[in-house]
Amino acid sequence: MRCCGRLERHGRPRDPENDAAILDAALDLLIERGAAGTGIEAVAQRAGVAKLTVYRRWRSKEDLLMAALEHARSPDTDAPPVGQSIEDLVESVAELLSRPRFRALMARVIGASVDYPELVTAYTRRFLQPRLEAVAETARRAVEAGQFPPHTDPGVIQDVLASSIGSVLLQRAEEVTAEQVGRRLRVLLRHVGYRP
Repeated sequence: MRCCGRLERHGRPRDPENDAAILDAALDLLIERGAAGTGIEAVAQRAGVAKLTVYRRWRSKEDLLMAALEHARSPDTDAPPVGQSIEDLVESVAELLSRPRFRALMARVIGASVDYPELVTAYTRRFLQPRLEAVAETARRAVEAGQFPPHTDPGVIQDVLASSIGSVLLQRAEEVTAEQVGRRLRVLLRHVGYRP
C-alpha cells in the first residue's frame, strides 16, 4: 500500500534512524549535485544503507526528494504567522536568506523546474504558496494601517518581495548577510511607498 509517497509494507518495523540518514543524504546530494545528479544508489551509499532499503520507503526519486524537502522544513521556514508586521516579515526573510544552505537548496529546487516539474509544483503547493499568501495578507494589513499609500495593491508588495528574494538566490553563497538582505528589502519597499 502506498501512502504519502512511501510504500507501506508489513513485516519488520522500519528503523527511524535509517529514514533520517536517507533523507539527510538525499538533501545533501540535492544541494551538491541538483535533482538530476541525485540518484537512489548515491543516496543509499551516502546514507550507508542498501538501495533496497531506500526503495522500500519511497517508490521514486521524486518521492524521495519531496520527502527530503519536507524533512528540511523547520518552524522558521513555514509561512509567517498571522499578525506579523512588515518589519517582522523583512527580518525573518532576511535571516532565512542569509543561510547559505537554505539559499543553495532553493536554487536547486528552482533549477529542477525543467527536468522535474512535478517536484517543483509539489514544493510550490506545499511550502511556497502558503508563505506567499501570508506575505500578501501581511501586505494587505499594512496598506489598511496606512504604511503604504491608499489603494496600493498588496500583490505588488508581494511581487516586490518575491522578486528580490529571487535575486538574492542568484548571488554567491558567501556574499550575503541578513543585514544586507534586510536593507535591500526595505529600500525596495520604500520605493513602493512603505512608511513604517
